[in-house]
Order: sequence, then C-alpha cells, then structure tokens
Amino acid sequence: MEHLDTAIVLIPLLAVIAPLAARAIGPWLRVPVVVFELALGIVVGPSVLGWVGPSAFVDVLSEFGLAMLFFVAGTEIEFAALRERSGRRAIGGWLISIALGVAVGLLVAPGLGAVVIGIALASTALGTLLPILRDAGELRTPRGRAVGALGAVGEFGPLVAISIGMALHGDRVPSTTVRVDDEV
Repeated sequence: MEHLDTAIVLIPLLAVIAPLAARAIGPWLRVPVVVFELALGIVVGPSVLGWVGPSAFVDVLSEFGLAMLFFVAGTEIEFAALRERSGRRAIGGWLISIALGVAVGLLVAPGLGAVVIGIALASTALGTLLPILRDAGELRTPRGRAVGALGAVGEFGPLVAISIGMALHGDRVPSTTVRVDDEV
C-alpha cells in the first residue's frame, strides 16, 4: 500500500519534471525528454530508490501509457513516405533484418523460438524515435522521413509477423494470461 500512495503522487510529478528538466538544460545540451523520463523512472523505481514499485495503479498507468504511445506514434507516421523510395528501402531492410534475426535465433533457440527472437530483433520503438526526431526538429526533414518510414515498418512489420505466427502456430505458443484474482 505504501508504494501505491507514493506512486499516485510521484509518477505525475515526474511526468511534469522531465520536460522541465529537458528545457532547463536545453541551452547547453539538447537531451530528448524521453531520456529524462526513463532516467527518472529508473531512479525512483525498485532498482534504485524503491519509492515506486509494482502495483495495480502502476500496471494501469503502464497500459494507458502504452496505448497512448501507439496512438501518438500512429498520428505522426507519414504514410506518403512509405510509398516513396525510403519506404521501399525500409520494407526491404526490415525483411533482411528479420531474416538475419531468425538466423541468429536459430543459434540460440531452434524452431519457433528462432522466429520469435528474429521478430524481436527486427522490431523498433517508433514511439520513442518520433519524439526524439520532433524535439530535434528533424521530423519533417528527408532524414526524419526516412527514419520515420524505417520505424513504421519496424513497428508494424513485427505486429503482422506475430499475427501470422499466432495464426499458424497459436496452439504451440504458451499462454501468459494472468488472472486478476491472482494479483490480489
């Protein structure tokens, strides 16, 4: 219960502090806000200070945050860039990446595990890339459009690959479902 009381106050406070800190050091050093968000989360989390730990409240915030991350990333994707040369290259590069990832996965876990490892290695964090590009003023530049195309393919491609894998091999993938009653 102690972690819950602390989390309710501390997490929103850190969400306000992170952009203020990034802006405060902006004249001397450009650091994306996401760096401050991650660093502050690590410091107050269970690994360092332990002020905020796992709880139902933190789980709800993490699910909401993930949904917002996908939503924001989806609104900033330039689909026109996917139809251009950079989009075709991004798709080709992702296909090469997934093939190399599966090859590496075969060394570690033959079979279906290799495919899972390959998909994980070929995925990107577009929701993290786009705010960094936006903060740097690179989002609408040719480089920003190319990185956005690469990130979009690297984000969407694994979702398609996982969906196909689940459709073909869903009976062999272990379930990770947790009942709400088990957490209380």
